[in-house]
Order: sequence, then structure tokens, then C-alpha cells
Amino acid sequence: MNKYSSYILYLLTSVFVVILYANGFGPLENLQQSLDDFLCQVTSKEGIRPNVIKIEIDGRSQDEYGPWPWNQDRIADLLAAAAAGEPKAIAVRFDLSEDATQDSAGYTNILAGQLTWIDNVVLPYDIALATYRSDKTNNTKYLFEHSVTVDNKVGILSENSSLLVRKVFLPAEKLLQSKPKVGFDYVQPDQDRILRHEPTIMNFDGYYYPSLSLLTAATYLGVPASQIEVIEGKEINIGSKVSIPINSKGEFYINFAPQNSFTTISAADVLSEDFNRTRLKDKALLIGPDVFIDRETFTTPVDPSASRLTIDANIIENIINQNFVVPKEKQPLTDMAILFLLGAICAFVLPQVNLSYRMVILFIGFIILANVNYFLISSFSIITNTIYIALELLLFMGVAPILDSSLLSGEEEEETDSDRPLPKINISQEIEKEAPVREIISSPNDQENLHTAAISDSQEIYPDDHQAVNLDVSLEKTSATPSDGLNPNMESTSAQPEIISSKGNSDNISEPDGLDEESIASSESQPLSEIKLSADNAKNLGRYQITGVLGKGAMGLVYKGVDPAINRPVALKTIRLDFVNDPEEMAELKERLFREAQAAGKLSHPNIVTIYDVGSEGHLQYIAMEYLEGQTLEDMIKKKTKFNYRIIAQIIMQICAALQYAHEKGIVHRDIKPANIMVLKDYKVKVMDYGIARIDSNSMTKTGIAMGTPNYISPEQLKGQAVDRRADLFSLGVVMYEMVLGRRPFKGENITSLIYAITTQDPKMPSTINPQIPLLFDHIIGRALKKNPNERYQKASEIAANLSDFVESFSIK
Repeated sequence: MNKYSSYILYLLTSVFVVILYANGFGPLENLQQSLDDFLCQVTSKEGIRPNVIKIEIDGRSQDEYGPWPWNQDRIADLLAAAAAGEPKAIAVRFDLSEDATQDSAGYTNILAGQLTWIDNVVLPYDIALATYRSDKTNNTKYLFEHSVTVDNKVGILSENSSLLVRKVFLPAEKLLQSKPKVGFDYVQPDQDRILRHEPTIMNFDGYYYPSLSLLTAATYLGVPASQIEVIEGKEINIGSKVSIPINSKGEFYINFAPQNSFTTISAADVLSEDFNRTRLKDKALLIGPDVFIDRETFTTPVDPSASRLTIDANIIENIINQNFVVPKEKQPLTDMAILFLLGAICAFVLPQVNLSYRMVILFIGFIILANVNYFLISSFSIITNTIYIALELLLFMGVAPILDSSLLSGEEEEETDSDRPLPKINISQEIEKEAPVREIISSPNDQENLHTAAISDSQEIYPDDHQAVNLDVSLEKTSATPSDGLNPNMESTSAQPEIISSKGNSDNISEPDGLDEESIASSESQPLSEIKLSADNAKNLGRYQITGVLGKGAMGLVYKGVDPAINRPVALKTIRLDFVNDPEEMAELKERLFREAQAAGKLSHPNIVTIYDVGSEGHLQYIAMEYLEGQTLEDMIKKKTKFNYRIIAQIIMQICAALQYAHEKGIVHRDIKPANIMVLKDYKVKVMDYGIARIDSNSMTKTGIAMGTPNYISPEQLKGQAVDRRADLFSLGVVMYEMVLGRRPFKGENITSLIYAITTQDPKMPSTINPQIPLLFDHIIGRALKKNPNERYQKASEIAANLSDFVESFSIK
């Protein structure tokens, strides 16, 4: 076994790294992105980028022509002045949506008139994302002529290969009548909130449309939108002039130039009659407010506060100059094979050399890896995913010293009962022709028989580390008499074993080690068995047979059981009432338990757990209810399950259906929280603990038992005021907030501060934290979390009605 220990060690190390790779270990993924950013920075060329110019509406422009935003007649003058320089493309980076004030003043008509002769201007429009692709196929007015083609037989990309859009917000219609080019404007930073990718294509009503930057680059190259061709997961071809590499999501990796790499001209200079407009000839112009006016900035690998104007300039420059960087996407089988191959090479090479050389070899491996990364990005513009290889080399450096340890070599160090090492015994004797037999006389307490091999002259004898013996051994005599079973003529170098016996015990040769283990095992097994038997005392609750434990609730254990009468599986929730000392109060609680459970048992709804029975067994009260296979919403949130917005809406609507039904029956749940919501297959929802929640919230607090953290309790509940169905709707709002953002709306360092936050503070709306969240969710959550019950939704069905249209928008017809 020791012979292969080093190989097993390296194999286990490689398996560990492969497991991290397969699961996308977050810290390493972030480290890889940081490494990619660094490599892009060190390989990026310095100097001003040609072909692209930014025209900024800066502070000086505002001093001379008035504060931003300008009227559209002033914007028309700026576009005309820029177009007079004969640029190849002009991209506008500010909002030009419908504005009644501008329209009534005639400014919109002036701008539309200028756009009739400026045929190379590209206007932006906003989009709202959808969760699922629409099956509608409409030729959207003003937008269809800017659609791109898809290189496959059906003309449809897979669902994740482009942005899925449910609504577009186009510029003012009078401007669109001039038939300008339009491209969508959307920014999507990575998970670490650093912007690295540009979504190039969106799907809307069955057709695909380009981004503002992509369409501006195509206009610069003289290629209409209809000649832009998308090859899914590979590239976007702008006619036959440029092929843009994209990833499986249709995103383009931006190769950011160092700061101040683009020529920037003030809009005041462009509007001036003295401006040399030949500077704009054959350029791609980007017109928009500077960062101090726009205030919308993004963190990029080279700039912590880059403006949209700068980001677009980088994208357009990358495309028209084919200045691409291509991150290598993960190829699991290939990458895992490389990790295992590296482990196999190190397993064969490193054990053959000493520790110093091992470290040198692995350090050289790091140097080679770094140089390969630099060579690939500088020569071929390819970024490789090598952080896991670096981790594997680092772990190999960590385990390298273990190869020399006794753990792997099989050699064990001396172990004694004292700090001093046992003395070694030097034996030097004349070797006779007959094989010697050595007899060692041990102490009277010694009950073990020792075995040794034949001993040659001048050989050193050490106490055997493998024997757990504490003996005072003295060398008494050496006999030249051959022992039984040995050849009298055998030489001292023979490998035939000799027998060393204990004086007075030569006739009792046994195997005490085996007997000791057996006796120890037998002596230990009995008490363990008794302990196990004494703990296994819960077999039945009433007529129900217990088959297992499902979990622990706030008031007792939850068992899995069987109703033997009909062989039906049930969940048995036990309720402890032993904290009550007053017999009258105990009787009152039992009566209330039966009453509440009976009332909840009358609820028959597909989204409410059915209660079968209520009873008592000794000091335990129990409720038998429907047995479900699934997981609670609390478990899913703790596992950081990513719910899409349609699933969130469907789950909330099912909870609303359960609440509405119970409220109509006059039953308020009082404890709506993720732990009381069971999610089954296909996201079917069951609300649990009707009736039990009332006992938990009222009776236990009445008797002085502290409640849990009141994260989901309504303000009026915390204030001791009257509670009705609107309290359930507040709790539902907290649940919805947590599903959307993965965190709760109210926080506090302790329960007192948490209660204060719930009763007095308004939480931040989800879209202010994550702009991708639909505004409908803000509306529903904000109204559900109103402190005053009269300002909340009054019925659960009202929440469901608000969500129904949202869910239907995803339906495939």
C-alpha cells in the first residue's frame, strides 16, 4: 500500500480541484476574472484610439448654451454641426422619447427635419426584459427594418443566446418618421458588478435587433442592419467586413483601452463657427453628456467610474478596428482531463526527487503558466481559464513535504512512555555454525510472546514500535542450541525466523492482541446497545405508527407516520404543553388546540395542507396531517435558489389562493413565513400550520414563552393590536421581498431594534437594489408592507390579480 501512497495523494488532490471546478467555486471564479482584467490592462496598447471621437456636453457647453437637458432645437443644431464634418456614423447617447413640452413648442419638428438629411445617425431606445421568449411574430413599426438575420434553418436562436425583451421604449414618433437608425441601449454588469460584456442582440416579438454600439459600428463600415448575421454562440458577421466573437449568451467581451484613450471634444467647440470640422471627417462620433452631468457610471476593469459614452467608444473601436479579446469558455471534459493529466505527471515525477527539487519544479510550473497566459492574450487575444491549474500546482506544493513523511513511507518513529528515547542494544558476538537462539527474560507481568528474525553479528536491535508493551527486558543469555523447526546448520544470515520466548511462559504461546480486541469490542458493544435501546422509545402516537423523524418544529418534533387503518402516510406534528404549570391553563390550551385544529381541519383547498386528526399521547399533543414530499421555501432561500420572476409570481399567487380561501372561512394564519410554505414538484405550493400557528403565536406568548425572531410579523401584531387577514398580507409581502432579493426587508442588531424597524421604517424597494427587478414587484411589495393595515391590500385576491397579467405574459400560446 505504501508504494502507491504518493499516487493516491496526488489523485485525491486532483479530484478535489476538479470538484471545485465542476461546482464553479465562487472565490476562484472571481480571482480568474481579476486575473483576466489584469492581463487585459498590461497588454492593452497605449495611445489615442483613431476613428472614434467623443463629443461631450460638458460644463463649458452648459455655460454657453444653457443647462442640460437642452431643448431639441439645440440638439438639432449640434447634430447638424457634427454632420457637417462628414463623419461615417453618429451615435446619440441621451433620451429622445415623447415629450409633450418639446412637441408643443415645435422643437421636435425641428429635430425631425434635421434627421431627414442626416442618414448616418443612430438613436437609442430602452428595453424591458422578459423571462421567457415570446412566441409572437410581429413586424414592429419603425423597428423591423433594423432587424438582423440568423444563420440557421429556422431563423431562431436558442432562448439564452440573446436578450429576451417584452417591451421597447422607442424615441418620439415624429423622429421615427424621419427613419433614423435605432439601436437598443442596455447595460449588464457581471455578478461582481464590473462591466465586461456588451449584449449585442435582443429578441423582441420573434425578431432580432442590434445594440446601439453594434449598429453604429455597422453604419461606420457601411453595412445595413439586414446584412448583420448572427452565428449562435460563435460570432456576428457585419457583412463580409468584420466578424465579432461572441459567447453562448450572445455577448461581446469589451477590450477596454486605458483611460483618456479617446479624443474628446466639447459640444461648445462643435457648435462654434470657428471649429475645424475636418477633424470629424470619416470618424465615428458619440454625442452625449459627460459623466458629471449624466451621473450614470459603471465600474470597468480599467476605470471605477466610466460613462456610457466611454463604454460605447470602447465597443465601437473594438469592432471597427477588430481589436478583440476572446475569453475561452469552459470546456468541462477537456479542462478536467488537463487537471487529471497534470496530477498524473506530478505523481510520477515528484516522488523521484527530493523536496527542494519538487518545489523548484512546481515553481517553474507557475512561471510557465504565467507566460503561457501572457503569450496567448498578447499574440492571439485569447484569455484562458487557468486559475484551477494554478490552484492544483499550489496544492501540490503544499503536499510535497508529506511525501517524505513516515505517514507515506511506512516508517514509524520511536514511541515510548517517557520523553527519553529507549537505548539501542549493540550486539556483537561470535557467529557459530549453528543458528543462534536468543532467549529474553522479561518481567513477571509480561504476558506477551515476542517474535523476531534471525540476528546477525554487529546488528543493532531497537524496541519494536509495533508492540504496545511496557516491559523491563534484560539480555540474559545466548544459546547456540538449535530451536525446534530450525536447521542446525543454518547460517546467521538466514531469513528463517527464530523464536524468542518469555521465561516461564514457553508453553503458553498465544495471540493476546486478538483476544484483547475481542474483549474490548464485547465490553463496549453492550452499553452502546443498551443506550440505543433506551433512546428508541417513541413508537406510536395514538393509533399512528411512527416510522421516522422529519424534523424539529418550534413547538416539538415532527414525525413521519402511518395510519394503519388505511395504510396512509401522515406527518405527525407534536406540540409541547409541559411549560404550563397551571392545570386550568393547561386544560384551556388543550381545548383551544382541539378547537383551532378542528377549524383548520375544515379547510379543503389544493394549496393548504390537509389536517386529518388531533389527539394526545401522554404529555404530548399531536396533529396528524397530510404527508408531503418537497422542501420548504425557507430551505430553498437558504440554498440561494435562483427564482425567476415568473416562478416567484406563481408561488405568491398560490399562497394568495390559500389565504383568500381561509380568510373567507374566517381563519387568519398569523404566521406566514417561508418555513410554513412547502414547495412540491413543479412549484406547487402548500401552506402549512393553519391552526397550529394560532396556538404558537397566542398561547405560548401568553404563558411567557419567547417568540422567535419576528421577521415576518405585522406591525399591529407586534403592538398587541387587533389582528385580521391584512396581517397575513403583510407577512406575505416580507416573504415576496425575500424571494426577490434573497434577504429580508427589515434588519436589526437585536430583536428590539428589529421590532422598531418593522413598526417604523420603510424598506428599500427591490428595484433600487437590483434594477432588473420588474417595477410591478415594487408596487405589490410596497403596498403589502404598509404600516397602516388600511393602506395595504385588503384581500389576498387583489395581489393575485395584480400578478396574473404578469404571469400570463410568459404563457406560450
